[in-house]
Amino acid sequence: MSVNYDLYETPNPDKEGEVLPLHARVVLKGSYTAEEIADQVVAFQRMPHAQVVGIIEAISKELRHLLLKGFSVELGDIGYFTLSLSVDKEVTKPKDLRSPSVSLKDINLRINRQFKKDIESELVLQRYHSPFRVKNPCINRQDYASLVGKTKTQALKDINTFIGQGILRKYGTGRSVVYIKAE
Repeated sequence: MSVNYDLYETPNPDKEGEVLPLHARVVLKGSYTAEEIADQVVAFQRMPHAQVVGIIEAISKELRHLLLKGFSVELGDIGYFTLSLSVDKEVTKPKDLRSPSVSLKDINLRINRQFKKDIESELVLQRYHSPFRVKNPCINRQDYASLVGKTKTQALKDINTFIGQGILRKYGTGRSVVYIKAE
């Protein structure tokens, strides 16, 4: 079994005509929900379905609880979850900062080195020429938001407007949704 990838143009935010090198991106085969993962664990580990679902929910709740208390949380051999923060204005002196100016930026997962090495040692990559990418370059919500400097909500509003105007077309489901130019 292999992981398919394709090469994509790297957008140039400066738009000065300089062509940037291509970058590789995994061509997703889909995404797994927590329920589908639970089904896989039940099938291969011979554990009761309700117990597996309960364990996933319990880990999720405890992870949320510990992150909200300010802990870094190790999840087995996978890695560590931590919170990262952002400040919505430039501050040069600590006394100039007020709590409302600090907010959650992201939840990070720092992958354990051995976990990454185990994946690398078994990873088989295969070039796949996506027919959608060749004919219609695509973009996802996160890439669009970072390119235009907007939040997730603002980016989705823009994208839905483009879909409504017939400029873009939605392709895929779940976490593998991309948007392509409508023909």
